[in-house]
This record gives sequence, structure tokens and C-alpha cells, in this order.
Amino acid sequence: FFSQPPPMLRPWPRLGRWAGQRALHTALHSGYGHPLLRDWQGQRALLDKAQFMFPLFIIDQPTALNPIPALPENYHVGVGRLEEYLAPLVAQGLRSVLLFGVPTTAQKDPQGSPAEDANGPVIQAIQLLRARFPDLYVACDVCLCAYTSHGHCGVLHPSNKIN
Repeated sequence: FFSQPPPMLRPWPRLGRWAGQRALHTALHSGYGHPLLRDWQGQRALLDKAQFMFPLFIIDQPTALNPIPALPENYHVGVGRLEEYLAPLVAQGLRSVLLFGVPTTAQKDPQGSPAEDANGPVIQAIQLLRARFPDLYVACDVCLCAYTSHGHCGVLHPSNKIN
């Protein structure tokens, strides 16, 4: 159709990539505000440890660092231990984390209200991670099943159908 791509689709080199490689990006991808997202969207992205998100299971017990038997080498981490747990991993090149809330004491309700509690462990963890590791990309699991009294991933309609 085109003899060459339109200007907005033409790739251009971006230098200074994390591993010294040259990545190609397009204008369509320039809206990504975090360097990691730009790397993920690169046309020549290589599968590397930087492509993976490290799961963090944030528990509402501030000093906890409890092994998860079903996930070897993974822990339920309290906010009070999070910096100590994560600092060595960030120093080794960890670039992104995915937070999962593990409420054990929260009063669960049908709407999953504990998920948005400003004193909840995930929100506290986000604030701590932003302050201590500003270059770390932080994503959060948005499933409500851990926070709802009925255990479904979302809010139910009065007819008990998922919203």
C-alpha cells in the first residue's frame, strides 16, 4: 500500500538502552512514560530478565517475611520488611514488580473495600516503593477476590452476577 511507512511509523534508533543495545521505537510508542515500558514495546526487544515482573505478595503484618510453601523462594512480605527484601534485587537489576495484596485481618465486604484502604498494605507498599526505588516500575493486581467477602474477582450485582 505504501512504498514506505508513513513518517509516524518509521522507526528511529534510541541510544543508551539498559544493556547497551540499540532498540528501535516508533512514534506510536513514544507515549509510554517509563523507560521500561518503552523497552517492552521496542521492535527488537530481547527476552531478558528485565522483561519479567517480580511478584511481591504484600501481607498486612508489617514485620512479616513468611515463605510461601506453594511458591518456593517467594514470601509474604510486610511493608516494614519490603525495603530490606527488595534492595538487593534492585541492586542486581530488578526493574519491575507486580504487587498482590494478602489481607489477613481486613474486614472483607461484598465491594472489596479493603483494597482501597489508604492504610492497607498494598497502598503503603506503593508509597514506600516510589520513595525508595523511584526507577522501579510498580504494577498492581486489580483482582478483588482477596478483598471481597464472597471471593469473586469483582463486585456482584444485587442479582449475584459479576459486575
